[in-house]
Amino acid sequence: MLLIRSLLMIAMIAAATVGYGQSAKAAKIERFVSGLAASGHFSGQVTASENGKVIYNKAFGLANADFKIPNATNTRIGIASVTKPMTSVVLFRLIEAGKIKLEDPLSKYIADFPSGDKITINMLHIHRAGIPHRVMPPEMESVPVTSAEMVEKVKQAKLVFEPGTQRLYSSAGFAVLARVLEIVSGKPYAQLLKEYVFAPAEMKDSIDPEGGAVIERRAQDYLLDADGYRNAALKDYSFLVGGGSVYGTATDVHRFGMAMIEGKYGEAAKTAWVRDGLFSASGSTNGHRAYVEIKADKTYGFALTSNVGSGAVDIVQAGLKEIMEGREPATSTVSVPKFDAAANPDLNKYTGNYRAQNGSQIEIVSRGGHLFSSDIKLYSVRPGCFFDYRFFGDICFISDSDRIKEIRWKTPTGELTWARQ
Repeated sequence: MLLIRSLLMIAMIAAATVGYGQSAKAAKIERFVSGLAASGHFSGQVTASENGKVIYNKAFGLANADFKIPNATNTRIGIASVTKPMTSVVLFRLIEAGKIKLEDPLSKYIADFPSGDKITINMLHIHRAGIPHRVMPPEMESVPVTSAEMVEKVKQAKLVFEPGTQRLYSSAGFAVLARVLEIVSGKPYAQLLKEYVFAPAEMKDSIDPEGGAVIERRAQDYLLDADGYRNAALKDYSFLVGGGSVYGTATDVHRFGMAMIEGKYGEAAKTAWVRDGLFSASGSTNGHRAYVEIKADKTYGFALTSNVGSGAVDIVQAGLKEIMEGREPATSTVSVPKFDAAANPDLNKYTGNYRAQNGSQIEIVSRGGHLFSSDIKLYSVRPGCFFDYRFFGDICFISDSDRIKEIRWKTPTGELTWARQ
């Protein structure tokens, strides 16, 4: 871990810094983010603006840990679900062009889609179609697919509920939406993004690559654990077309947010996405994350990208908001507890399926002397409680008599309870 920290310090010093003003807020951002980067917990890019002017733009950490290549401000990092509002922009532009309507049934464009006569375009857009979030096993997510092939895979998945009756966040639903936009426009999704999203905002480093393509200046995806960086599972994000397939920079993500609040994408998109005087969007997939927040009056704005799956991203996100609002960051350091495997000798009693009130589900499994939730490793710290690096979470299993009844997963920015099924 000491070697990793030394390398990260070198990378942080070497990372390109694009002329930001030495304002008080810029200086605070520098101290705040640099500390988390120097400790090895944050790797990525940060852009911040005040009154519409960029005051800070800097990269931290390593784009490639194998070759010790530092991140730069033009390094491309996956932006995950920040892709979704971009797809939304394309949708509204095509609606304005008279090529599609929100109330159109999906069957109008994909005739053989199951329950396609009950699913509307708007249901796909607002996550009410009943399509599961993911429709492929993890091992298949490394195989390049086209949008048309992705639709065929979604067709095979069973709807979770009757279309329109509930809401379930669905990246697979956005893959279907992306394919519909291709059909109605006669253009590939990547071209639609260039025309309707990237060009109006001058997003020069953003790309939606063809599956399997080599991406110039791409950062590798990593996860953080007790030994430092670990390679994230290999993924080809073509399976997230429309919902999480774009690579970009914090600069471009910030430009996207500014274009949204300035109305460069039209009033329909602005009305849909600028709420309570604010535009925000977030994304998290595998080993990369992104976030953008812009005040409608431009008093402040910031964006971040990260190529390391780490709870530090949440701390950076919260701290940037506090700094830009004139406050001190509530949390500026990371405290990792001492691990104690002996505190939880019987891991099997914690395994099983758990469900949150919002409908999301997780499975806890035991593997190699650790508990896992998907690829999130849980480190034993005290009886019934564990720690994870992905969210810097304190995870405690709550018992009712001798039976585990729920998980309380607390992070620096919130808490969620999962009931055992």
